[in-house]
Amino acid sequence: MLANGHCHPRVPARLAVAVAVARGRAEWRDPQARARARAAIDAIVGDVPERDALARAHLIESAVREELIWRPTHFDGARFAGREHAERALASGRGVIASFIHSGPFPALTRSLVDLTERTHAIAGSWLFAPVADPVQERRRARWLANLDQAGVILHRAAGSYPVVADLLRSGELLVTGFDVPGPYETDFLGRRVSLASGSARLAFETGALVVPMWRARERWRVLTTAAPAVDPAEHGSWEELHGTLAAIHSRWILARPAALEDPCRWGWWAAQA
Repeated sequence: MLANGHCHPRVPARLAVAVAVARGRAEWRDPQARARARAAIDAIVGDVPERDALARAHLIESAVREELIWRPTHFDGARFAGREHAERALASGRGVIASFIHSGPFPALTRSLVDLTERTHAIAGSWLFAPVADPVQERRRARWLANLDQAGVILHRAAGSYPVVADLLRSGELLVTGFDVPGPYETDFLGRRVSLASGSARLAFETGALVVPMWRARERWRVLTTAAPAVDPAEHGSWEELHGTLAAIHSRWILARPAALEDPCRWGWWAAQA
């Protein structure tokens, strides 16, 4: 085990994921963890009859996601359903936005894309660039940053990056960015009004870039990457309309796997803001 409770990277992924699953199940006995998990499920799907089953699964998925941050090579060679959609979009010569959500083992999703193009860019929050005092969180931040660096991903800070990444998209490059990020735009999302960032839709509409919705899911100890057909901004009358289309696509994926979404009630995220 590592100092933060996760398995050593040399431990086989199958065993490490099994340990993480057991860790997630054990968390259910903690009243605070149980309350947080229930609140997360309430924010995603409401107070449904299967609430507690989903909350338990949410704790398990969170534990597995954290474990996989420490074993980046496990993402290499992951199954890639819909890879042809990403390849077709990149072959168009237009810029491409890979639009993901914070669901399943989403960290290092870029590792599924780096072999499709010479340069992969990603937008990251400021937390990833600033060291923190807590030693456990600092090790996690450093590991996350190292994973992206090892994959050859070029990072851009979310704050102030819009003009830079817009030029990259006009040049036909690939940008990976999260859709379910808090922001100022009131969005119909998961059957309610949620304040989300609108940068991906505005970038696509302004630059003509294609948007490929992407997701990550866990299949026992394995990772599955999925890409949907590209969404063309030229088929939408405004960036607001495009944003709404993307919100609907991502909502369907989330509602099919609600327990896998990262806690939307965590500090600074969209449910906490609401």
